[in-house]
Amino acid sequence: MKKGFSRWCDQAWLYAVYFLAVFMACMLVWNWDIWEMSRKLACILAIAVPMHIFEENSFPAGFYYMNNLGFGSKEPLVYPQNRCTNMITNLGAEIVLILVTFNIQKIEASAVTLVLFFGLGETVNHTRSGIMMYRRYHGKGKKTVYGPGLVTSWCILIPLSMAALKWLAEYSVTMIQIIGGIGIFLGIAICLILLPFAVSMRVKSKEFAFRDKGYFEKYANSPET
Repeated sequence: MKKGFSRWCDQAWLYAVYFLAVFMACMLVWNWDIWEMSRKLACILAIAVPMHIFEENSFPAGFYYMNNLGFGSKEPLVYPQNRCTNMITNLGAEIVLILVTFNIQKIEASAVTLVLFFGLGETVNHTRSGIMMYRRYHGKGKKTVYGPGLVTSWCILIPLSMAALKWLAEYSVTMIQIIGGIGIFLGIAICLILLPFAVSMRVKSKEFAFRDKGYFEKYANSPET
């Protein structure tokens, strides 16, 4: 069972997330004429997140390596982000976004607030990490601040956040609703990222270690110029 779970945390869960993105895209198309804008925004985020995951983990991949260096890891392929925490974080977030989409009538303004802060949070994190990696590898030929996840952050998630901001500006929303959306965002960050990371930093399991550095392989293994 341990080996089966390890295989699930390798690539299988990614295919599940990509399937969920296709499913949500179909739901968006089929219901475009009857869904309210708030539900459309939440659904688009549920489609955009797997696209973001693809850039981070499939092509060019290597976000985990960059992220672990940002956490000060001495073994950036091992902890705190590993294949297990990666699955928990990303698949868990996608499930939360799907549940929000289909229950949006109960938490409409809070859901749109989540869309706003999700895009902002991802973009700030990826931009900061990209700058860090540029400083780390500019002597090894790195010429940009690009890191896996930056393109989908700036080209998809930020425009989606701006659409959410426009919606919030046009509707009467309460501070409680805004706090509710921020609460969901923080819940994802704490329960699906920070807590699994805390466990991983204590265990440092090589069973779930990543096998390569993805996009950063060419820089990490090249001599100083």
